[in-house]
Amino acid sequence: MLAYLFSRFPVVSQTFCDTEMLALEAAGHSLVIGSLNPPPNSFRHERLAQLKAEVIYPPPGAVLDAPVHHPPDDPVWQDMAALATKHEAKYGASYKSHLRARNAWHFAREFKKRGVSHIHIHFANRATHTALFLKKAGFTFSFTAHAQDFMVDLANDDLLREMIREATFTAAVSDYSRALLINICPDAADRIHRVYNGIDPAQFPKATPGWTKLPLNTQSPGPPPSSINSPPSTLRLISIGRLIDFKGFPVLLDAIATLRDNHIPVDLQIIGEGPQRPALEAQIDRLQLQANVRLRGILSQEEIKKELAHAHAFTLACLTDAKGATDILPTVILEAMACGLPVVSTTLAGVPEMVLHGETGLLAPPDDAPQLAAHLTTLARDPALRGRLGTAGLQRVQEIFALDQTAGHLASLFPQYSLKGDDPAREWPTVLALLDSPAAEEPALLQEIAFLTTHRAVTVLASRPTHPVPGLEFLPDATVLEAAWRSHPALAARAESLRTEAGPVDSELYYLTARRAVHLATQIPMRHWQKIHALRASTVLLAWLLHRLTSLPASATIEASHQESRTILTKLLPAFTRGSNSDPKLKSRFPDLLKLQAPAPVKHILGLKLQSQPVPVTDPAPVWAAWLKSGE
Repeated sequence: MLAYLFSRFPVVSQTFCDTEMLALEAAGHSLVIGSLNPPPNSFRHERLAQLKAEVIYPPPGAVLDAPVHHPPDDPVWQDMAALATKHEAKYGASYKSHLRARNAWHFAREFKKRGVSHIHIHFANRATHTALFLKKAGFTFSFTAHAQDFMVDLANDDLLREMIREATFTAAVSDYSRALLINICPDAADRIHRVYNGIDPAQFPKATPGWTKLPLNTQSPGPPPSSINSPPSTLRLISIGRLIDFKGFPVLLDAIATLRDNHIPVDLQIIGEGPQRPALEAQIDRLQLQANVRLRGILSQEEIKKELAHAHAFTLACLTDAKGATDILPTVILEAMACGLPVVSTTLAGVPEMVLHGETGLLAPPDDAPQLAAHLTTLARDPALRGRLGTAGLQRVQEIFALDQTAGHLASLFPQYSLKGDDPAREWPTVLALLDSPAAEEPALLQEIAFLTTHRAVTVLASRPTHPVPGLEFLPDATVLEAAWRSHPALAARAESLRTEAGPVDSELYYLTARRAVHLATQIPMRHWQKIHALRASTVLLAWLLHRLTSLPASATIEASHQESRTILTKLLPAFTRGSNSDPKLKSRFPDLLKLQAPAPVKHILGLKLQSQPVPVTDPAPVWAAWLKSGE
């Protein structure tokens, strides 16, 4: 199986990664995704719902740090730790080599559980550095380098050379990037391949960029704020990108001011968000462009497609910023070309590989607002040219940048064993056992966890404990839970509708639990769970909600010393098919199979507190063996 590893996933602006993975899945390949950090926000493009791959997020910091504070007696960890020490001495502390080793140790175990053999990474920075450590665990890896990632973010040619030499291959997103990489690591030239980021032109609506020629002396005061509602005599422009320096938005605004001053009606919609927004807002005010320019913020892919379909041209004023960062092959240009739009951009980096000047668009030198304005004016006054450029751009996308070609090229470079997919004989865990934060002083629970985590049929999933417990998996952070809630409105609505049935549950607790249940419900197709079990009374509500959302059978273990409301438990437990109830005060039809009695009372002797011997714990193995064999 093939894994993709990201520093963060998903990221709104990295739609090319989503497109690539969706294409590989459509070709029949099974994927797993690893995200070294939680995603930056809960926004999700609609098409991510089509992605079948499971996303593995990091556990709590205490779990990740465990091998650092208590090094395991394992040769793989020892090799990772030795490489971290070597890298810190060679590359410096700022590259956080011990953090890379720590992350690699965790994800190596998770990837192995899922049958991963090869790992692919986008961007030559933190995740690819981590892959060097994952290689110590027996994985092979490859990576796609863009340009800013290794030229600015990594900023270390020696480390880049090590990445390239250790990888099975390196993909470069443009001929421009490939030339840079070969110049840095010439001995690996035969393993550095240009692989364009592709798109599926059929997924994009076709615009009609031509309309009646503008009168030269039009005195329009400016268009309304929405490009879709602009009058036909207004040049409707779209620009898309993060609001950061190298996208060149200040230069574009100066060009728009020139068009306005020359009495050319123009409406520019800038889609994206970022740290440059306050400065852009101030520039719009200073140039009095409020009637001509609108900052739209983040829009979903489907919303962006609608805007492109109603535009006359796309523009992006790429430049090189003060740190040397630049756009290399902006995917948004390809998306605009797929809609049949002419493109006005700059001659920077890989842009001329997409936009052929005079054939599919018009290119200006970077940071040249007057020339950019001249090109936009040309398009405003020549609708026939807009149509010709747009048609040629669409044809170029179909011939060179079509997804079936680019993804097929990438797939041909992967080791073939990594693309075989799941082993049909593989035994997937069938039981999802739910747990809150286990405490070290709960010997009965720890004994039960120790048994369950060695059983291939059980996944034990906990919230975020403060100390590591071997074998546990963990719920992701709140950003991921919120994203699932927003992205699956039907499940969320169903979870909300169940609130009255759950009894007098605290609102905050209910909605947190509901978000966890919705997230887990979305994971079932990837994880193949067939049963749900609440390991303790504190997760009965979660198990009940998940049962109601998925119809999977549920069971529960109720310990004698729980702190949950018996009224609520009595209301929820009738939906459960099996259980072990050690609480004599709880009205339940389940027998006390696991005998999880309350601890023996504390004795007071001469003013000192003495704890009696703990109550013996029933061996959970026979009980669980019977439950696992049952068809319920």
